[in-house]
Amino acid sequence: DKDMSEAYTGGCACGAIRYEIAAEPIAMNDCQCRDCQRKSGTGHGSYLTFPSRKDVKLKGEATRWNVAGDTGNVKSYAFCPACGSPVYLTFAAAPDLFTVHAASLDDPSRYKPQMVTYGVRGYAWDHIDSALPKFDKMPPMRAISSTSQPSWSPTRFRRPWCRRPPRNSWSRWLVC
Repeated sequence: DKDMSEAYTGGCACGAIRYEIAAEPIAMNDCQCRDCQRKSGTGHGSYLTFPSRKDVKLKGEATRWNVAGDTGNVKSYAFCPACGSPVYLTFAAAPDLFTVHAASLDDPSRYKPQMVTYGVRGYAWDHIDSALPKFDKMPPMRAISSTSQPSWSPTRFRRPWCRRPPRNSWSRWLVC
């Protein structure tokens, strides 16, 4: 296992885009929304979301593709113009968040999914760990409020890497 203080590094397939993130992710999720299915070419996308872009060192120029999610909020997919690899996402409604594709990590084994989002759009042939909490869309804001225990909490699901996100933060804007 990697030391939790070790930076997350990764990039595109050809190496033109590279990142280093000196923080721990606030969420790791498999998203089964239609955008993620189309973009990944399979049944879901797998993501790590980090709380602050100030912790991200980014090298190389990405091409962007902007898409409005179900809520109308714009998510900007960043991919390599040379090799086409998807690398990261940013969100107009939550500009501090920085989300990377799990497969873009130099060490993809560091990805430990905590939940499934947009599970209502999943397909039977897309086998995701049935022990993961599954949300029809994004987790409700009440699930992360400071007065209630999130339904995907580390104590309930015994996932030591799962942390409670800051109140009113990522859940509405995370991926879809």
